[in-house]
Amino acid sequence: LMSGVKNNVGRGINVALVNGKTGEPLDTKFFDMWGGDVAPFIEFLKSIQDGTIVLMGTYDDGATKLNEEARKLIAELGSTSITNLGFRDNWVFCGGKGIKTKSPFEQ
Repeated sequence: LMSGVKNNVGRGINVALVNGKTGEPLDTKFFDMWGGDVAPFIEFLKSIQDGTIVLMGTYDDGATKLNEEARKLIAELGSTSITNLGFRDNWVFCGGKGIKTKSPFEQ
């Protein structure tokens, strides 16, 4: 789904979207949370459709540019750890848009 060979991963937060009904990959993106801007990440999170499985993982630093709005949007996908994510913390998460509970797939 994502790899250095596919050239679709990078520093910050790596995201893969999967159709929750068919399992078809929809999109992959990465957002630099050290030297980049959080605004494109927020817009991306807002654009995710209900029923989409959301996979995220950090590489290097995924927290420096995260603001309260971005953390809230990720929490709405089922994350409980995003509020505590700090500088250079490792974090992996699987949640979903429209999820009614917290995700058990997070570390």
